[in-house]
Amino acid sequence: MSTQVNEASSPGTTKGTNADDIDVVDRVGLDMGRLCMNDLYSDVEFLVEEQRLPAHRNILAVRSEYFRAMLYGDMAESKQREIRLDVPVDSFKIILGYIYTGALPLSTLCVDKILDLLSCVHFFGLQNVEAAIEKNLQQNASFSNICKILNAAHLNSMNDLRKECLKFMDFNASEVLNHASFEILSKELLEEVVRRDTFVAPEVEIFRTVCKWNQLNPSADIKTVISHIRLPLMTVSELLHVVRPTGIFELDQILDAIDQVHTRKNPHYRCVKLPGEKLPLKSLQNMFMNT
Repeated sequence: MSTQVNEASSPGTTKGTNADDIDVVDRVGLDMGRLCMNDLYSDVEFLVEEQRLPAHRNILAVRSEYFRAMLYGDMAESKQREIRLDVPVDSFKIILGYIYTGALPLSTLCVDKILDLLSCVHFFGLQNVEAAIEKNLQQNASFSNICKILNAAHLNSMNDLRKECLKFMDFNASEVLNHASFEILSKELLEEVVRRDTFVAPEVEIFRTVCKWNQLNPSADIKTVISHIRLPLMTVSELLHVVRPTGIFELDQILDAIDQVHTRKNPHYRCVKLPGEKLPLKSLQNMFMNT
């Protein structure tokens, strides 16, 4: 079933208030849908990835502030019959369908298509659609797509979605680290994840994943990322046989960490419980089993 984005009814479309009222809202939606990408009465044409998509200025302007400014404001496009847009054509067609009918078929789209749509929706400033997509992504987050969703949330300045992604990763740290998609994180997001006290996994596992990320991104300077690796949380064997051969840390840093391992002096543990928050116990157990 298609996801519907509910919007405030227009004046004169109240439903079920009187037996004499006429309610043809659904029919109106179907009729509007027939106009979508139809040459009939079209007065503007969008060129997207070399496809020509006819549209209607007044409908677009009524439904979208972006198109109102473009088509009836001071922009050059207001005087153009043909307008070129640099957006994914599949996403733009979905947006046109939503503008004309109010229907948003998220349930028929894979996460990659939804993320493409999200960038397009953000570009056009369709807040209702963005909210619906955010809810969908939160409900469908998994080990295989959480890093893609986090990247998209960051790029589109969606702070609430970003926070939910980080929480998901906190509670599934080892699984996320061991999934290949972890490698697609930007350096900024990689650092944000690694430095979190609540991102609880064996420290050697975090270190190995950072090293693998660096191998795939050799031009990146990971000094700020590795500064958040907590060497004293590793065993002496891990420090000597896993960390030291990489040459990422100085020998003195490793020796200091070994000293802290023996003395347990001021270890900066992962897992800080905030008031009202649950601890990621599964990851916590894994951490202690590996120290």
